[in-house]
Amino acid sequence: MIRGCRETAFNFLYGFIDLCRYDFIRKVMAGMKEVKWQVVCGVVCILWICLQIYLVVKYWDMPNHDDAYFYVKYASDCMTASTWYPALHNQYDLFVFGPGYVNLLIVVHSLFGSFSFVRLLNLILNIALVGEIWLLAKQLFGKTTAYWAALLYMLVYSNWYMPIALLTDLPFTFLGVTALLLAAKRKMYAVVLAGVLLALANWFRPLAFVFLLVVLVCFVVQKRGWKQYAALLLPLVLTVFLIGQASKVRTGNFVYQAVSGGFNLAMSCFDEANGLVNFSGFDDPDNYVCLPPGDYTYMERDRLLKEASFRWIRENPLQYVAQIPVKLFALYCEDTWTERVKPDMGFRVVLSEVRGDKWKMAELAAILALKSVVYYFILFFFCYYIWTMRGDWFNRRNIYLLLPLLGTAATVLFVITSRYHYPYLFAITIYAAAGWDVFMRKRQEMSRRVHRQ
Repeated sequence: MIRGCRETAFNFLYGFIDLCRYDFIRKVMAGMKEVKWQVVCGVVCILWICLQIYLVVKYWDMPNHDDAYFYVKYASDCMTASTWYPALHNQYDLFVFGPGYVNLLIVVHSLFGSFSFVRLLNLILNIALVGEIWLLAKQLFGKTTAYWAALLYMLVYSNWYMPIALLTDLPFTFLGVTALLLAAKRKMYAVVLAGVLLALANWFRPLAFVFLLVVLVCFVVQKRGWKQYAALLLPLVLTVFLIGQASKVRTGNFVYQAVSGGFNLAMSCFDEANGLVNFSGFDDPDNYVCLPPGDYTYMERDRLLKEASFRWIRENPLQYVAQIPVKLFALYCEDTWTERVKPDMGFRVVLSEVRGDKWKMAELAAILALKSVVYYFILFFFCYYIWTMRGDWFNRRNIYLLLPLLGTAATVLFVITSRYHYPYLFAITIYAAAGWDVFMRKRQEMSRRVHRQ
């Protein structure tokens, strides 16, 4: 009853303001609302940071597995050989992945004596990323949406465990978002730095072209001069050249990004493939992606796997395209992937414990869904925003919708896990916050109309 009275009082107050049209009163009310959101976001942010500090301390020395294990292993091997990654001793590895990240691990260990200090860096980057999301949302939609975007991003389950994950996702995304903000400034030094950061992001993960394309679209829409394009692209190309040339001096190969595209594509290019991670195709001699026995360098293996994959796609185009719905579902079905970096929570470990038991499988699905509730909320209002703005998609502030669109299109060409949606989650969250703001405004407008009647 008290709550009902409070809502009635607020509706009456808004109606009174509308009737009187006193700008001063409107500004006072808007200021009160802004202060309220500042307090809410501040409190949530403090609790969020404390939770992450606790998790970093708890899992400071935890053993790594899957990708994180190999990043650390490659970094350790290079440190033993007093070189950078990739090195000459990596020539016959299956692939090169995350070269920028492996070298970051080398730097961190050289400075602090432990790879675990990367978790402290992750904590700093994760906090900074929330600030960047607030800034970007504020530029696009204003402060109210910015507070919602920051709040929702902090409440997403995977972002709680982000600092403990020794993976490329966070630094790549941070570099990409920072580049977007710098490129938006129009100042030459900022655009130059944006180009450098995009090249570094690509060194961590070969998806920076998505961010680059969006920046270029922004430049076209904003009618930037040729000097702006040159300031962005020349430092980017120079940075890529320096990274690749340094690798060529060490190994004889111009490696400026991961050399794993053939491996990831091949997992989707055999008869039993379904679009998910599956290594079985490499061992079946009936599959094109099963290479003849022999010693292959990572460059040779990558080229041969791409050729075999393209051959299979040409012969089975419908079967390849039919994987896309499965890939899309797997990409966006849940958001708990950072928790699985813990030794006892790897997806293979968890699945092995429930495989063959329908009830346990259902329980696992329910747990994943519950942990992803905020994420589902974000996806829903992201779609709501797209639907409500369907007549205004080409508005300048909707340019960043290209990030999840192009990123998803590029990602589904290869093998999929739910982790791969993370680099675009910040943009999805911003537009979801805008969708929620649109929804609330419509709801308030309906309440005012009812009150007037």
